[in-house]
Amino acid sequence: MSTTVNTKHEYSEKSEQVVIRDDEVEKNDTYSTTEHHEETGLHESDAALANAPWKYKVIALVTALMLPVGSHFSGAALGAMKASLKAELNISNTRYGVLSSAVSIINTIFPILGGYFIDMFGTVWGTLVINFMILLGSLLTAVAAHIGSFALMVVGQVVFGIGSGLIVTMQESLLSKWFRTKYLALAIGMQLSISRLSTFLGTLVSNPIAEHMGDWVWAFWLALIFCAFSIIMNLIYAYVLHHLQGEIMTKSEVMKIKAKKTVHVKSIFRFPDYFWHIILIEFIFAAVWTVHQSVATELVQLHFGTDQKLAAYKASVSQTVPIVATPILGFIIDFFGHRVKILLMSAVLFVISCGLLGWTMVEPIAGMIFYSFSLAMGPITMITSIGMILPSDYIGTGLGLFKSSNNIGSSILDIIVGIVQDNTENQMYTNVMIVFIALGCAGFFIIVGLWFTQRIYLNNLLELSRKERQDRMAVINDNELVLTKQGLDSLNDKKTTWRNYLYVGIYVFFGIVAWVLFFVFAATGKVTF
Repeated sequence: MSTTVNTKHEYSEKSEQVVIRDDEVEKNDTYSTTEHHEETGLHESDAALANAPWKYKVIALVTALMLPVGSHFSGAALGAMKASLKAELNISNTRYGVLSSAVSIINTIFPILGGYFIDMFGTVWGTLVINFMILLGSLLTAVAAHIGSFALMVVGQVVFGIGSGLIVTMQESLLSKWFRTKYLALAIGMQLSISRLSTFLGTLVSNPIAEHMGDWVWAFWLALIFCAFSIIMNLIYAYVLHHLQGEIMTKSEVMKIKAKKTVHVKSIFRFPDYFWHIILIEFIFAAVWTVHQSVATELVQLHFGTDQKLAAYKASVSQTVPIVATPILGFIIDFFGHRVKILLMSAVLFVISCGLLGWTMVEPIAGMIFYSFSLAMGPITMITSIGMILPSDYIGTGLGLFKSSNNIGSSILDIIVGIVQDNTENQMYTNVMIVFIALGCAGFFIIVGLWFTQRIYLNNLLELSRKERQDRMAVINDNELVLTKQGLDSLNDKKTTWRNYLYVGIYVFFGIVAWVLFFVFAATGKVTF
């Protein structure tokens, strides 16, 4: 009960610290650069990025949106080419599950490290290094396809996976830090829209380009070209951010940031209960969304009796709704709230989709559209919630844990689905869809629990409409700036309890399970222990 009282007091207490927010900055362009730094606290912490002028926010938004385009396209191409991969490399569904999970298994760890790196040092050149890793992984995958080497392709996917996981974490952290007080859902909605568009193109064009060129490997060469495009966008991003930094802070101020930055690894044990509640939901739904997308082409091909090219076209429909819907959803969430209710709708739509695709002969596009709406509604609510409930200095770490839980769940479920399918008559997807529905229903009830949790401990923050939410977030953000100016950790007032150790322990346990499953089946390819 004391926790509830303290939380409510935190939201009602107004900070004495005067901080000029973005709308006020735009009215006071006559300030000198030095005065602007002192007034806004722009050089003090990540929390100050939310108070920066809009001309900087727009540049940050536009450049950041292009960073992972190649990564998403390349990842989708692998799923679209599943049938060709199995035939050309002579591998089972379980072995394909290992190949698919190679991307996610490595990202059970690296997003956490990447998120912490972002919180400590920023993102400018780190994104460039990571995009070069994506390019290298994509190159190894294409070469492996060309020479028919399963082992080299696994290596390529691991290298690719390190980069693909980190670049998304960096992108989401960057946007969350800049837009946490205003228009965060819209910014993340645009980010998800670009991501889905890239994935849609990867699913849609991989088989046609392979057919047109007369070589299935061309799907992977095209993916390599898109990864090179992301490198170019990243160079532009780095160039612009470098010059912007010169405008808004001096070298001595950069050193001042490093001296005042107070981010501790041990503070993970102070993350609140409701953060771990969201992580559990992500663990379940990211797994079913990701694996569903990975097998969608073959699911349509086997259940509805279509050829691979037509199946890929129909499966690609699952990526169309998020392209348009996520920015619209972001606008709706920013103005009206209701994050948890939208997340509940996402769970319901996913279960309906699995029912249609698994046990009816209704046009598969219908089931894919339901899945597509689920995919549009779910991630945006969880990502933006983390941007609100964690201090700005820990958003990168929090999103790293979020992305890592995504990959832990995906790695485990990827292999489980392969085992289930290999042990189903004619390798059909009936039993796989039962697994999906069971997880979707379990996730629904966990989301109901989140609604009560955030209502009690956050005074219904995640459901609030624009005006009240912005007022609360402004107070929270300003209080974080006060702590940073004093050289204090923004989680300094939080206590570590036995529950925090339990949450981290469970998290680590499932991470170990994911790695064990991966190496067992990568080495043996067997469907039973």
